[in-house]
Amino acid sequence: MAETLEDLSTMLEHLNSVSQRVSLKLNIQLVSEDESLQPVCVASVDIWILSVVASEGSAEIAQRAMERAMLATGTMKQRVYSSPINSKEELTERVLGVANDIRNDPEMIRRATQQIVLRATIYAQRVNNSILDFVGNTPLIKLNTIPKDHGLTCEIYAKCEFMNPGGSSKDRIALAMVRDAESGNYIHEDTEFVEPTSGNTGIGVAFNAALLDKKCYIVMGEKNSSEKVNTMKILGSEVILTRKSSTEIARQIKDARPDKVVMLDQFENSVNPKIHYNTTGVEIIEALGKVDMLVCGAGTGGTVTGTGNRIKEKCPKCTVIVAEPEGSTMFNVNGKKHPFLVEGIGGSTVPIVLDKSVVDDFEVVTDEESFLMAREVIQKEGLLCGGSSGTAMAAAIKAARRHNLGAGHRIVVVLPDGIRNYMTKFVTNQWMEAHLFMNPPEHSMRWWNHPITNLKLTHVYPIIIDDFTCAEAIEAMKSENVAIVVNGGGWFVGAVSKDYLRHSATNPTKLPDQKSEDFNFNDPVTMHLVKDCYTLAKNGKKGMPTIGRLSRILDITSFVVIGQKEIDEDHFKPESVVTADDVLEYIYLHTDKQSSAGN
Repeated sequence: MAETLEDLSTMLEHLNSVSQRVSLKLNIQLVSEDESLQPVCVASVDIWILSVVASEGSAEIAQRAMERAMLATGTMKQRVYSSPINSKEELTERVLGVANDIRNDPEMIRRATQQIVLRATIYAQRVNNSILDFVGNTPLIKLNTIPKDHGLTCEIYAKCEFMNPGGSSKDRIALAMVRDAESGNYIHEDTEFVEPTSGNTGIGVAFNAALLDKKCYIVMGEKNSSEKVNTMKILGSEVILTRKSSTEIARQIKDARPDKVVMLDQFENSVNPKIHYNTTGVEIIEALGKVDMLVCGAGTGGTVTGTGNRIKEKCPKCTVIVAEPEGSTMFNVNGKKHPFLVEGIGGSTVPIVLDKSVVDDFEVVTDEESFLMAREVIQKEGLLCGGSSGTAMAAAIKAARRHNLGAGHRIVVVLPDGIRNYMTKFVTNQWMEAHLFMNPPEHSMRWWNHPITNLKLTHVYPIIIDDFTCAEAIEAMKSENVAIVVNGGGWFVGAVSKDYLRHSATNPTKLPDQKSEDFNFNDPVTMHLVKDCYTLAKNGKKGMPTIGRLSRILDITSFVVIGQKEIDEDHFKPESVVTADDVLEYIYLHTDKQSSAGN
């Protein structure tokens, strides 16, 4: 069969260049139902199918290419090819059969030609009117290493949504919601946008607002990465960080000037799942024909709702799996709610746009599993994905095992965003080590593996109750820079530092049309806790921490709170604070000075 395909490839080699010329010609002439153009359409369809078969080089992919062609032109219901191709004659007969199916129906000709024009426009055109032309039509990549390394024989395909121009699947909904608002005449010369978001939709809205030359306000929680915040700022948007409900603050901004401010509202806007139904789902079906399982996370739920419904229309037996972060109760309703580090998916409330009926099952994935898998996808497959992509991939592997998917089964995993948003988080080894997701590197220095209990800490940092004001916290810190904050039971709440209070005073939260106010030192200290405060338990899951691990954590933070885990590790009782000065002093005292001088 290989020789037969090679012969066919030689016979049809010239058709690739002809196909491009015909496609471009059609692109110039545009798609028309004019009968005079039908011979060109028919020829281009034949050439397209044959050139795809010739260029792929395997019977399996040739068969799939014909299925794709028929699906794209509406002929799958008339002719289904499920048996293997065994000869050049049979292959040629089937190819011509597809062409005849298309040739005999003008509507199929028009739809087939649209597919060719679409591909020619995306891949052959050299000049584009806007970067928005590249929203959607993201690559679908077959994974070659990860399935094998995890003992799976099924096929896993990654839908690389991080290759949208703004870096995530949210580019689709942002553009669609803006265009919907434009068509509804909601956007005018003085329009301003406001959007509550965990980051990626904010980037998408900021992206569109910048291209429209409109003012934009993004409201988001403090959990999200600084990379997301800075991306939105460089796009010209004002970012409002809050520990309150971002949706409530966004609505407050909207209600203050209802005729001027547009809130697209991804959580309630039906355009969100609709665009995934019309694009993401279609792209997957066109590429594969048959899908046995779809796996994705759920934030607003737009992706799983729209994509899942579209795929199930074509593949009713497809199983739709949601990747649920451990600590989220959106689907895992009997699970224990607690904070988690993965961004953009999960939660405790079900958004209006989420249709839970399309979801067949869910897989719970821990933060550690998510970030280690994201790193694995990057390292083994070269796909520069984000943390929630790791959640989805880890869920897919679990689901494949649980549902016994084997050879011939196809899983599609949606990778929603990319590495750019997390350079200072899971991409950084020290961050992974700080959260005990990875071990620090091995070194031979004498002090490296010493336990942290060897440190002789001379500084005494104040421990204050969480009902202190900022002014009282400053008084308690005196000559120190940090104070530990606990509740009435002595359990760790967070930490406050003079530097973070300075930061809060310098960068006040300010809503539109409000004046910047002086910092209120009578605010509760809990309103101004250090955002990224690292703790290290002497009895954590990795055992007694070493000074090597502690020193690595201090690469990314100015201090670490040391203490003990209590009550099934749900609570942390702080004991002391360690800074770089403490570790350096220990290193100095435990280094062979003569050996160092000789080197």
